Amino acid sequence: MSAGAPFGPPVPDEEDLYRAITHPSWWKAPEGRPSSAAFAYPKFSVDIASLTTAERTLDRVRHIARNPGLVEFHCGAAREFGFDSRAEPDEKYPENEAHAHVYCSLGKSQRKRRAQALAQSCAVVAEPAFD
Repeated sequence: MSAGAPFGPPVPDEEDLYRAITHPSWWKAPEGRPSSAAFAYPKFSVDIASLTTAERTLDRVRHIARNPGLVEFHCGAAREFGFDSRAEPDEKYPENEAHAHVYCSLGKSQRKRRAQALAQSCAVVAEPAFD
């Protein structure tokens, strides 16, 4: 996945963001929380919570995982960790007005440490169930 450059307007710091948990490596089942792997990409997709519902976000990703999870984090806190959230359309689902990308231009090892901090700051909205 190419990170590209952010092009959309910044998501305000006071917004909360939903990150769908669609892969088993993105979930630490014994701890009941997301793993840093869900946030370790140079660019990843989220939904702006005030523009959608948890149910709509989960429904949009059921083609990836039958029983996905959902976590929520604060945009301002993510910025403190070095993540930049931008309201940008989803190429596959342009009707999703809540879509945003989160960017992290740090090197891989720094990004991994910051992703760990972000993962630990998340609130669990729905736990995934992977077969």
